[in-house]
Amino acid sequence: MGIKTFETRQNLINKLKSRELQFDDNKMEEVLIKYNYFNLFNGLESLLLTSRAPKKYKGIKLNDFLNIYNFDKELNSIIVNKLNYVEQRLKNSIAYHFASQYCSSLNDTMQYTNKRNYMDPANSRTCPYSTRYPFVSEQNYAIYHHFNDFILFKPYFLSNLINKNDYIESGFYTDLSYTPPQGVAVYRNSDNVDNFNVAVPFWVAIETLTFGESIRLLHYLKDSTMTEVMKDFGLPLNKRAAFLNMFDFLLCLRNSCAHNFLANRFRTPTMYCVNNLLCTVFRLTPKNTGNRISVLKLYDVLKILSFFVDLSDLKIIFRKICLKNIFSLGILKGKHLNYLILNRMGCPKYTSWMKMLSGEIYIL
Repeated sequence: MGIKTFETRQNLINKLKSRELQFDDNKMEEVLIKYNYFNLFNGLESLLLTSRAPKKYKGIKLNDFLNIYNFDKELNSIIVNKLNYVEQRLKNSIAYHFASQYCSSLNDTMQYTNKRNYMDPANSRTCPYSTRYPFVSEQNYAIYHHFNDFILFKPYFLSNLINKNDYIESGFYTDLSYTPPQGVAVYRNSDNVDNFNVAVPFWVAIETLTFGESIRLLHYLKDSTMTEVMKDFGLPLNKRAAFLNMFDFLLCLRNSCAHNFLANRFRTPTMYCVNNLLCTVFRLTPKNTGNRISVLKLYDVLKILSFFVDLSDLKIIFRKICLKNIFSLGILKGKHLNYLILNRMGCPKYTSWMKMLSGEIYIL
């Protein structure tokens, strides 16, 4: 397939007419102004084509595309809200337990920027898991090999924190009694003068980290802190590898949703390997890609997400799209389309989706 060149909206309308899609021209013009053609039509056409060579949509209406597309956008929106909740919960837990151990006094406020309070996965003296750290050639490569490059350890992290976030003002976080200990970030003002009386608490700073940075930070927590964080999620420290791997896939899903990719086409990247315990507990069905056990579809990643948050409100939109398809296309064609949609997302059985979304219990 060659590179596709630009086409006018009228050409796209003519193309869809030639494929026998049923629509009103004015409605189609409106749709092409509002929506991305690739996502709406190319992204969904394999579900609705009645013939592939040549492409034909016999008995298919524009609304059939819109129904699936709107379902996908609603699904995407709810998933993002769920992931935001999990991210906030993770940040709160990390900040609380780390600060309670390392930042409990005024002069220790910035100890979260001190590398000595963390473990370097590549250093067997600080990390008990170093020689058997998981997936160091895959998703954990940078985490394992570039500990010193982490954002909290940058020389002027505190300066950047204040300068790049308008709501964090140096004056508010200035205390003449504060003296920074060795190894922590210090604030350098716009005149390139160090101000040793400025310190921003961890629970403020952690809010500026991305989800990916927060997950990377999780890898660097010493066991004493990690034990308490995992306890907040109902897990013992001996499940550390599985716990970290769960967040790998939540991050993949978050990135996909944030870029407005179609949720029904979601796949985790091949470089993201799956922990064997997760496969067993959640009954995951990853692909074997070369020497890697990787690539999860939406159904499996939602199973992982359901460990952290209730997904039962998703059942409503699944019921709605299945009924809309049957109402629009009839029982046989509607049920077949529902099968295709659910199968694309990782499980063709509607009853299995309802069971999972109702809160099927997974015990690690």
